[in-house]
Amino acid sequence: MEIKNNTDKLQSIIFAMALGVCQGLIGFPWSEELLLQVSHVLWILFVSVIGFLILDTNRISRWRSVFFVVLAVFFILHFKASLIGLGKNPFFSSDVQEVPYCHIAMASSFLNYLYQQYLAFQSGSWKLWGPLSLGVLWLAVTLSIGRAWCSWACFYGGIDDGISRVLPKPLVKKYTFNKTLRDLPAAILIFMTLVSLSAMLPIFCLWLCPLKITTAFLDTHSPTRLLQIILFSAIGISTLIVLPLILKKRFFCGLICPFGAWQSFFGRINPFRVAIAPDKCTQCGLCLKSCPTFVLNDDALKNHTISAYCNLCGECIDACPQNAMTYTLLGRPIHLFKSKCLTRLFNAKTFFVFSCLLVGGAVGGLFVPPRIAYFLEVVFKQ
Repeated sequence: MEIKNNTDKLQSIIFAMALGVCQGLIGFPWSEELLLQVSHVLWILFVSVIGFLILDTNRISRWRSVFFVVLAVFFILHFKASLIGLGKNPFFSSDVQEVPYCHIAMASSFLNYLYQQYLAFQSGSWKLWGPLSLGVLWLAVTLSIGRAWCSWACFYGGIDDGISRVLPKPLVKKYTFNKTLRDLPAAILIFMTLVSLSAMLPIFCLWLCPLKITTAFLDTHSPTRLLQIILFSAIGISTLIVLPLILKKRFFCGLICPFGAWQSFFGRINPFRVAIAPDKCTQCGLCLKSCPTFVLNDDALKNHTISAYCNLCGECIDACPQNAMTYTLLGRPIHLFKSKCLTRLFNAKTFFVFSCLLVGGAVGGLFVPPRIAYFLEVVFKQ
C-alpha cells in the first residue's frame, strides 16, 4: 500500500512539474522587469500546486474551485484596483474605464462583430480589421477546452462559484426547478444577438449583465444610467450572491449567461465529455444534488446522459460514491498504458485537467502576475 501511495504521489509531482514547464514556455515574460518575473513564477507555482492537489487527492472540483475563485478575485482587483488606489469609487467613476475582451459580450453580440469585421475588411484598414480579428480569436481560444471554459477559465465564473461554497449546506433544500428554464440561456443568446444587431449595440452588456457595472457601459443620461444601475444591481445581488448562497447553485452562470449557451452549441467541437457508466450507476441521485448548474435531472440520470450545458466542473464526479462518472474523450475514458505506474498520467481525466489548468493559467497570466507585482512593490516600499 505504501509503495502504491508513493507511486501515485510521484505521478502527481511529475504532472505538476510538466504543467509548470508548459506554463513557463507559453507565457513567461523573459524580457520584463524582475518583479514581474517573480510574480509569474509565483502564479505558475500556484497553478502547478493546484494540479498536484487535484491528482493527489482525487478531489477535482474542490481544488478547481480554489483556482477558479482566485482567478476571479485577481481579475476584479486588476481592472478595479487602480480606481481604488486613486480614492475613487471602483465601480462608478467619472473616468471612462478600460474593459477587457469579454467572451460574454462577444457571444451575445456576435452578429455585430461579423458585420463590423465585414466593413473593416472592405475598408482595407488593418487598424480596424486587426482588433476585431483578435476578438474572434479570443472566442476561438475558449473552444480549446470547450464547455469547461465556464468552470475552469472564465474570469467572472469564480464569483458565483465562490459564493455558492460559503455555507456548508444549502439553506433551502426543497424547491421545484422547472426543467424548461435550463434553456433560458439559449433563448437569451438568440434574442440578444438579434436585438444587438438591430441596434448595433451590446444590449446584454448595457442592460442585463451585472458584471458590466463600469463607466464604459453606463449611459451618460442620468435617468437611463439609474435604470441600468438598478437592473445590474438587482440581477447581480440575486443571481451572483443571494441565490448561490442559499441554494449552493451557480444561477448566473447556469441560467442567465448567454456564453454558457454559446459553449453548449460550439463547445461540442472539443472532445472532452463527462460520461456515466451504466454498469456502475445505482441511481442514488447524489450527482443530481451536487450539480451546481442544473445540468442533471431525473430523466438524464435514468438514461445515463449528460446535457450539452455541462461545463465539466467535476462536482458530480467527486460526489459519486460508485465512481460511475468520469471525464472522457468523445465518450471514452482513454487509458494509453496498462501499467499502474503510468495509468494516472495518461488518461482522459489527466489530459482534461492538464488542458484546463494550462488554459486557465494562461488566461490568469494576463492579469494575476501584474497585480501580484503591484502588491510586492507596495510591500517592498514599506
